[in-house]
Amino acid sequence: MDFPKSADDEERISVLHSLGLLDSGADDNFDRVTRLCRRIFEVKIATISFVDEQRQWFKSVEGLDVCETDRDVAFCNYTILADDIFEVPDATADPQFSSNPLVTGAPFIRYYAGAPIRFDGKRLGALCLIDLTAHEPLDQQQRSVLRDLADIVEREIKVQRLLRESMPLLAAIIQPE
Repeated sequence: MDFPKSADDEERISVLHSLGLLDSGADDNFDRVTRLCRRIFEVKIATISFVDEQRQWFKSVEGLDVCETDRDVAFCNYTILADDIFEVPDATADPQFSSNPLVTGAPFIRYYAGAPIRFDGKRLGALCLIDLTAHEPLDQQQRSVLRDLADIVEREIKVQRLLRESMPLLAAIIQPE
């Protein structure tokens, strides 16, 4: 597969695997964010995706009946290379994406915006807005809202990690002697 990678891709993937997010069950906290994204931005599809070695896997997806795609066709692969929101207002008019199978075939993506999701400084995935029609680029207020929602996802990841790490300690404290 041919796709761009960051210089620290192996380290990034190691951090992603350490969090135990990949292939985990549904989570209302993440699903709530993708539902909000669809409503706020009036798009058909919203996802929280994580990009590993060969695929992007959706921790939460609203408006699409798939749980992953190959990394080589993933728009989110470009988001994890960006420091800020990565946006494609019209994928059919963008030479980088116009021949992408997700544009030329189902789901026929026309619009994409993704905010990087970070943990320990590594961009692990993206909070994504996807639509089947082209859009004007997000304005500053919309970009700010998308960043804030991505921050909520990042904080939820941190909370879940802290809870998982503290469970043995809590069990030892609660355990009667």
